[in-house]
Amino acid sequence: MYNQLPDKISYPDLEQDTLTFWESEGIFEQSLELRKNSPYFSFYEGPPTVNGKPGIHHLMARTLKDLICRYKTMSGYYVRRQAGWDTHGLPVEIAVEKQLGLVNKSDIEKMGVEKFNRACKELVYSNIKMERGWSDFTRRMGYWVDMDAAYVTCTNDYIESVWWALKQFFDKGLIYKGFKVVPQSPTIETPLSSHELSLGYREVRDPNCYLKLKLVSSPVADVEGASIIVWTTTPWTLFANTALAVGENIEYVLVKNTHQVDGASASENLVLAGSRLSILDGEVEIIATFTGKELLRTRYEKIFPYCEIDPAKYPNALSILPGTFVSTDDGSGVVHLAPAFGVDDFEMSKKFGLPMLQPVTPNGHFTTEVEEFAGRAIKTFKYADHTEEGSDKDIIIALKKAGKIYKSSMDYLHSYPHCWRTDNPVMYYARDSWFIKSPEYKETMIELNKTIRWQPPEIGAGRFGNWLEEVKEWSLSRDRFWGTPLPIWVSEDGKDMFAVGSIAELNEGLYEMREGALIPVPESGVEVDLHRPFVDHVVFKRNGKLYRRVHEVVDVWFDSGAVPFAQMHYPFENQELFEKSFPGDYVAEGIDQTRGWFYTMHNIASAIFGKPAYKTIIVNELILDKNGQKMSKSKGNTVDPFEMMSKYGADAVRWYFLVNNPPWKPTLFNTKDIEDTVIADFFRSLTNSFKFYALYANIDDISGMEAEVPISERPELDRWILSCLNSVIKQYTEYMEAYEVTRAARLLQDFARNEVSNWYVRRNRRRFWKGEKDSEKLAAYQTLRTVLVNIVTLMAPAAPFLSEDLFRRLRTENDPASVHLMNFPVCNESFVDIAFERRIEIALP
Repeated sequence: MYNQLPDKISYPDLEQDTLTFWESEGIFEQSLELRKNSPYFSFYEGPPTVNGKPGIHHLMARTLKDLICRYKTMSGYYVRRQAGWDTHGLPVEIAVEKQLGLVNKSDIEKMGVEKFNRACKELVYSNIKMERGWSDFTRRMGYWVDMDAAYVTCTNDYIESVWWALKQFFDKGLIYKGFKVVPQSPTIETPLSSHELSLGYREVRDPNCYLKLKLVSSPVADVEGASIIVWTTTPWTLFANTALAVGENIEYVLVKNTHQVDGASASENLVLAGSRLSILDGEVEIIATFTGKELLRTRYEKIFPYCEIDPAKYPNALSILPGTFVSTDDGSGVVHLAPAFGVDDFEMSKKFGLPMLQPVTPNGHFTTEVEEFAGRAIKTFKYADHTEEGSDKDIIIALKKAGKIYKSSMDYLHSYPHCWRTDNPVMYYARDSWFIKSPEYKETMIELNKTIRWQPPEIGAGRFGNWLEEVKEWSLSRDRFWGTPLPIWVSEDGKDMFAVGSIAELNEGLYEMREGALIPVPESGVEVDLHRPFVDHVVFKRNGKLYRRVHEVVDVWFDSGAVPFAQMHYPFENQELFEKSFPGDYVAEGIDQTRGWFYTMHNIASAIFGKPAYKTIIVNELILDKNGQKMSKSKGNTVDPFEMMSKYGADAVRWYFLVNNPPWKPTLFNTKDIEDTVIADFFRSLTNSFKFYALYANIDDISGMEAEVPISERPELDRWILSCLNSVIKQYTEYMEAYEVTRAARLLQDFARNEVSNWYVRRNRRRFWKGEKDSEKLAAYQTLRTVLVNIVTLMAPAAPFLSEDLFRRLRTENDPASVHLMNFPVCNESFVDIAFERRIEIALP
């Protein structure tokens, strides 16, 4: 007897029963054991950051991961699936700051690094295990991954492998410390890498400010006493102005400009690029024309009285200099230089010996040098407990009072980088930082990228390929606390340094006790913890010098980029496992990881191993709401994945993500599509076909173990549907091998709805209803059961619950206990007759 489905199917209840079955019978473990001697297929789990709960976009990404891993397992491969948790970095620190009521970095330092880091560790482990957290989410959606052996990036084993990698970079001369202008997240007081920066651009309205600065001397006599028009969108940087830049070959003009000023007509002589006269108000009369080159060495009046400049020490300060970056696309053709706050400005300061004025703290507030604005935030910053208004508007007011504003508005709309975690505006800031010389092996990264199969291909050739063409040095260090410490020790005289690449090497050092005594690390009695503050207490004595660790931790993206080897604690363990796992055969994550995890893995693998980190990749796009808006808590349009699975079942959501549109196109999440297209259409067609089969098979006492009716003796409709089935198997497999997952899912869905349910079952009802139990009737049962078993086996990787339930209802004692222990269907070419399929389709109304 076949176990019939209930009249009203609850897919969530069905899935809970299936979860119980999987766990009680160890089906996942059996599937691994079944393939332990099979060819190896390597998969890397992109570690989710466990600072909060999973979202609906995680269900999409994990569906793609689980789909391919299940498919490859059923296709005869051993697929190692080690879970992983990304536990370091700003996301966790920010969550703990909120939890503990800490506002800024100084609060953490007052609390103590040890206590703070302990709280960070407790948070990540509690988030992994919490109710409706990552463990529950992984189980509920049916994502088969080894949670018991999950790698955790904050463990000593993982960090030790990261240290080993960093030492490889250091010993190759690819890590160095430099003083540069870097993007800095002010509210957390740490630099950001170029790939982090790419994650946080926002459309903002900034000041559209035109200054007029008096020219006090010039090789062009006509311009003396006139004012030069200077454009800026960052008034807060004007306190650090040290020079102006013009294009040597740009044509500039001296004009008499008559316009309204505070309701009265006024005339003044102004200098700006000739092609930018449209920015001026009123009447314009050109007095003289000259090139930017002629304007060089012209001197102008200092903008603000703060921040003294020694003219004897800096003769080029407060003068006009040549800049190759100056354009006339916008502004006035004259650029203000603040070397501490701009990359081009910084390079100009080195070239022309300009002073480095830096009246701003690392947390984005003015220093006491700027008396009028001391302590004010440079931009508007949002903190956990308050918001600080930026200073730009008040700076413009001060400039107006000083007669140095030609005109100003707040209507400059542009894309500006914001911190990917705090959502506060980034500032460019000159500081010491540690860098990886990524441009030195750029060509290797470019060539290796050409060997990777990207799905879709245009991401690899376009977005990712273009990123590699313009690759920047990796800003590696962070001035934070909860992260992998940068394992570089520097001599106290600053003349020598070395990298530590293992715990064994660390044990060669001395632990500095509180009272100042230096004890060999193994004899100190202090547990080794490769975090701050433990590592900060380890010093080395070499060649008569004392070496101390630098205070920084590393970019958390380096942690995740080390997954291919660090998850295995390579090279300290599992060398053979790593060799057969690397490069990975498959990875999948969202589009935001193109310049995140995908890039850092590729970067590290290219530099250390000279190989790509992975061979094939699926990139999924954003999940938007049904109106095409990006989901966010502030908009109230986020979707709880647990609620969706509780209402519709995990399978319905998984299948919807696959058939709705290709994963690499944005998905407008609409529950009506889940209800109508997936449940009411596909699932109902499939389950109704099974109900029909089970109902009459039970009446006729059909077990599924009867002797097979030869295919050649079966009616035309049987031979037609079996030909269609094998054509579908062939095409489905081709799609899956090409990672065309949407085409595969749609193909199977259409087959189950149209050819099977609408055509075969409907047109064969009389054969099941008739009283005689002859070979024709038996052939109908055998054909329909074969079709149903193959359908549920084909859909098992994508919809593992419903396929399992139907398979267990259809299976005989000769079948495996689970559909996930089946071999993936293989096309029987002898059954396929395309011409016959077409003739039948034409004949059927």
